[in-house]
Amino acid sequence: MRKAAVLLLVVLVFSIVFYFGTFTLGRSEARSEVHSEVASPINATFNRGFCVYPDSPFGKIVAGELRDRGHKVLLLAAPVECDGQFLAVWVNYTDVEYSPVLSKGSIRVVAVYSSAGDPADYLHYRNSTGEYVPGSSWITSEPQVRAYLVVDVSDESKGLMGYSGYMQHLLKEAARAVVERVEGLSKEEGKKTGLSTSDEP
Repeated sequence: MRKAAVLLLVVLVFSIVFYFGTFTLGRSEARSEVHSEVASPINATFNRGFCVYPDSPFGKIVAGELRDRGHKVLLLAAPVECDGQFLAVWVNYTDVEYSPVLSKGSIRVVAVYSSAGDPADYLHYRNSTGEYVPGSSWITSEPQVRAYLVVDVSDESKGLMGYSGYMQHLLKEAARAVVERVEGLSKEEGKKTGLSTSDEP
């Protein structure tokens, strides 16, 4: 009886460690695909820094990725106009097959962006009952780049890892893809006019 109790306790402890553990000791192969709808007028305004909404776990990861790249970042508790570039981000879904030594997962995240700190597109999208294309109904006093991004990340990881750690890994990969695309928008200033759609690996 005592041996059975000890064995049960050990199993319970290991289950807790691997479920809540944030460690990831292994090799990962992640692939990301970015689908973007961008309205990019000539001579668009680009504010300095970023305002990230919401102040959520994923929002904090995106903010951290931006800070690591040298940007000033403000986390927003509400989607309001700001002095930086406005970026709303959220997780659409996750699908994970987890084991302590081999895990496969996919995640889709969505972002709505304004280079001039305008949350109007995000508010329109959030309140829309149908599919909304950014830029379809703008009234703006200054030219600005606006974008709607859908990021899909698929991953296969081998090695010792906790479930929480693997989920964090997926979120960080998605955040990296979002930030890379958003940074690329400023480099494309003046090269696009009107609404364009692109798919990027």
